[in-house]
Amino acid sequence: MKINEKRLTDTFLELVKIDSESFNEKNIQEVLASKLTALGCTVYVDNAGKKYNTNAKGNVIGFLPGTVKSKPIVLSSHMDTVTPGKSVKPVVKKDRITSDGTTILGADDKAGLAIILEVLQTLKEQKPPHPPVEAVFTLTEENGMQGAKNLDYKKIKGREGLILDNEEVSDLLVQGPAVNTIEVWIKGLAAHAGVVPEKGISALEVAAYALSFMKLGRIDKETVANFGVIQGGKATNIVMDQLYLKGEARSLKNEKLARQTAHMKACFEKAVKHFTKKIDGKVRKPEVKFVSVQRYPAVNVPKNHPMVKSVVAAAKEQGLVVRPVASGGGCDANVLSGFGFTLPNLGVGCRGCHTLSESLELKEFFAACNITLSAVLAYRK
Repeated sequence: MKINEKRLTDTFLELVKIDSESFNEKNIQEVLASKLTALGCTVYVDNAGKKYNTNAKGNVIGFLPGTVKSKPIVLSSHMDTVTPGKSVKPVVKKDRITSDGTTILGADDKAGLAIILEVLQTLKEQKPPHPPVEAVFTLTEENGMQGAKNLDYKKIKGREGLILDNEEVSDLLVQGPAVNTIEVWIKGLAAHAGVVPEKGISALEVAAYALSFMKLGRIDKETVANFGVIQGGKATNIVMDQLYLKGEARSLKNEKLARQTAHMKACFEKAVKHFTKKIDGKVRKPEVKFVSVQRYPAVNVPKNHPMVKSVVAAAKEQGLVVRPVASGGGCDANVLSGFGFTLPNLGVGCRGCHTLSESLELKEFFAACNITLSAVLAYRK
């Protein structure tokens, strides 16, 4: 049983020509809902779009009834693209598809959308025994996974399946880090830097002291941390009294993330003590506000999970090797895992995502679709 490669390609070419940069997914949301309906799916569009600034109504959920008794298998991809993604002109070459070089291509993640549609079409046409399938198309993944965070989870019956949002088909992402966004506000004490600098407390020095012994960069093979934003200061002759820093910590293990975040906070607390001093007979100390917010949880799919085994076996049948691997980045799988979903992330064959040189390798694209179809046919729960 095989997919229709020409139809799959044509669907992809149709989708990439629909403008759908993040926060402007209305058109593709409507097209996808229509296509799912035509395939015999029960379609539901939630109200996620009302919860943040996008022009689309919501995420699209399509339910295709099964022909065997089983819980549904979930197949998910996101509808938005990064910029510049307007007026994409795909160029079909012998073994790949590119844009004309003035925009991205949008294979991230319209290749995933096309694969899911082709799998559903193949099931409808060839009528093999198969479980129910739930297609979940999310909004605004590229800007904070807003669609997944606001998805109406009560409308989805399945909790296992695949996300199609990785590059190389040989890499099945089964681990992804939890991420904490960290913001720090430091309040020192202003003074004339040229006349009485000793009567001031420099917020910059407080930050520098804390950072001087803070573990940053690569902490271990599963954990990293970084500060990437710093704002403060008014003039060169004023001891800096206000400073803002923003950074993050990531780890594949929740306990390591908690430990790293606590360490970062403790470094600033130590700096507060170090710069506490008497000024004009009064004890003065800097103030530090440290706020850590989890951006998304970790993904940890066991390598021996049936879904992982199914994908690896399906690839082997095609003469391919798919390896369960870890990623340092995040995707909808992270958010969905926090709601009890188990969704390894399969590559779709794209390269150079988020760049003007983005391409879709057709051989891998077709393989990803066949692997997904095999995984669906093998699923029973």
